Amino acid sequence: RVTISGTGRVEGDVVSRHRPVTQSGGQLDGSWERFNPGALRGAGIVGWLALWVAVSVSTLALGLLLLWLAPRVADAAAAAAGDAIGPVIGWGLLLTIGLPIVAVLAMVTLVGFPLGLGLLLALGLIYGIGYTTGAWLLGRRVARRAHPMVAFLAGWAILRVLALVPVLGAIAWFVATVVGLGALAVAGHRSRRRVVEAPVAARAMAGPPPTPATP
Repeated sequence: RVTISGTGRVEGDVVSRHRPVTQSGGQLDGSWERFNPGALRGAGIVGWLALWVAVSVSTLALGLLLLWLAPRVADAAAAAAGDAIGPVIGWGLLLTIGLPIVAVLAMVTLVGFPLGLGLLLALGLIYGIGYTTGAWLLGRRVARRAHPMVAFLAGWAILRVLALVPVLGAIAWFVATVVGLGALAVAGHRSRRRVVEAPVAARAMAGPPPTPATP
């Protein structure tokens, strides 16, 4: 409720649930418009649903594309999440929380500003890859014998349904992103270690070089 006193003057417009009360001598130069909170709530719900649809479509397309381009990476991430859950969670928390901190710290210096800005701009894609990997891992848990695409769709559907619940959706996003990024990090570390150890193992299997014959 708006009350304009005898010495008060409102030069603009008034938006309120009730018509302003103007006392003797008060002045309202603008117009009055009735406030409708229901319209704002409706617009907020529509905007939130539009955002949910946009995120759902983008994560679905990203997950299917990654699974099609790099199916072995997905399998390696699933293996890492199955037998190294501790390192997976540790690396996932480090990447999910540490990357934006590193980006902000890098932007403080002039030399590191381009790197920090690029990292900040890339966080959406990085988190999206982690989220879709987490959806794949969840789908593998739910549908173990299903086709990889079907398993991903199952995990993705579960996460997108949970995203409809405000608090639970945020928790599910964080957990999926942490596990997904951690599984990718552990799988990448294992792959690099196998590449390094392969030549050593090959030389060991070959045995010592032959002794040259003496005249």
